Formats: sequence, C-alpha cells, structure tokens
Amino acid sequence: MIPQFFGNADAPLYGVYLPPKATPRDAGVVLCYPFGQEYMRAHRAYRQLALLLSKKGYHVLRFDYRGTGDSSGDIEDGVTAQDWIDDVGLAVNELRESTGVSSIAVVGLRLGALIAGVACAARNDIDQLIVWDPILDGFEYEHELLQEISNEKPSMWGGPSSGNLHDTEGSIHFNGFRLTQKFRESMRKLSLRDARPTTVKKILQAVSHEAPGFTDLKAAWQSHPGYRYQLAPAPHDWNYVDNFGGILLPQPVIQAIVNAMD
Repeated sequence: MIPQFFGNADAPLYGVYLPPKATPRDAGVVLCYPFGQEYMRAHRAYRQLALLLSKKGYHVLRFDYRGTGDSSGDIEDGVTAQDWIDDVGLAVNELRESTGVSSIAVVGLRLGALIAGVACAARNDIDQLIVWDPILDGFEYEHELLQEISNEKPSMWGGPSSGNLHDTEGSIHFNGFRLTQKFRESMRKLSLRDARPTTVKKILQAVSHEAPGFTDLKAAWQSHPGYRYQLAPAPHDWNYVDNFGGILLPQPVIQAIVNAMD
C-alpha cells in the first residue's frame, strides 16, 4: 500500500494506492467510500476488496473525499456534494495519469455509490461502474437518517441517547458525524434514477438484500446494454453502532464485485 496526497495543491486529497500483485492489467479501479459511521464499518471490506483486485492485476486507489478522513478541509467549511463528485474525477485522473492505464472502473458503496454514479454519468472515459447497496438520491438518504433519529428512544434527560439529532442550524448529527445544511441542500440535487450513465460500458448493481429502491433503480437502468443486477445476500446493517468498533465484511458481495471485473 502506498499512501499519497493528490489533486489540488491547496486542497489535497488523501488516498491509498495498491499496485498489482499479479501480472499488471491495463486497468485501474477507484473505490468510493460511504459516509460517516458507514465509512468505518466498510473500511475493512474496502481494504479486502482492494487486495483481491490487486491480486488479479488491477491498480487500485481508494481515497477520502475533501472534508473527510485524512483529506484536507472540513465538511463544516462549506463542502458540497458537488465537491465530492469532483473528487471522484480527481481520483480517476490521478490513477490514470500515475499508472498509465487506459481502462478505469469505479466502485461506490451506499452514499459513495450515489456520488460515483453521478460522477461517472458526467464523464465519457469510464469503462465500468459498480454501485453496491446504492443510495438512490439525496432525499432518500436524508429521510433514512431522520427516520433513524426519530425512532430512537430518548435518554433519561429527554434528549437523544446517542447524540444523533437534527439541530436548529439544519445540520444532521448522526453516529458522530455531521451533514451540514449546505451539504444536505447540494445532496438533494443528486439522483441515480436521473443520472443515466449511458457512456459507461458496463454497469453492475450489486445488492446484499432486496429493497424497493433497488428495484426502482433496476427499472431505470436495465435498458442499458451493459447493465447487470446481482443479488449476493450478505449483512448490510451499515448504520449499526456497538461498543466494540464493529465492522462488516460481506464476503458474498465482495466476491461478486471481484468476479464482475473479469
């Protein structure tokens, strides 16, 4: 693994590059993380996915969006969803320019799938897009988080027992991470149903469970000649929090993604 900073010098992004561990292919894979606690839960799965891909000869880059992880900035400094879409583009460009590969695939999980899908739909140089348990649009994600907050039992003092809340400034605080009002407003403009990544050659919608939203996206995208839907039943409680730093390692989906790269 090779840690690195890339992108704009005044606001660099942090990424980890994993070179091929087999005969190198003329192909690279960019991994787009989910947000917040889901990032933590998915970290080991993404590391394993990157390792398996590198063992098949792929160049792999996983990275942090601006204002998150080890990348520059703070989400409270006015970061928007469009900034994250632009960051996907920077990661694609970095992997292509640093390795010389001609083929690029982009993988996104949950909110990362929404960001990746919109980013790829705006380009004409992506060979494959894989959306894993995708968030279909920004409104859906907001609703999911707010519903989780409203379903929580209050503490003995009357406030939320977990610290999750929707504050008076319009920010959502969820599992120790904050989505600002500005970010939420920009996120509401995003929709995978409307993204239509027609220039992407191959699309895999990989899901760990059946859900009405996944079926809706399938209906919106299935006319694409390179589209494929695959159910790989696996754990998917991405927002669950315990006292032990629990992670998810949904092997069936990870293997389905690796197999799809052949």
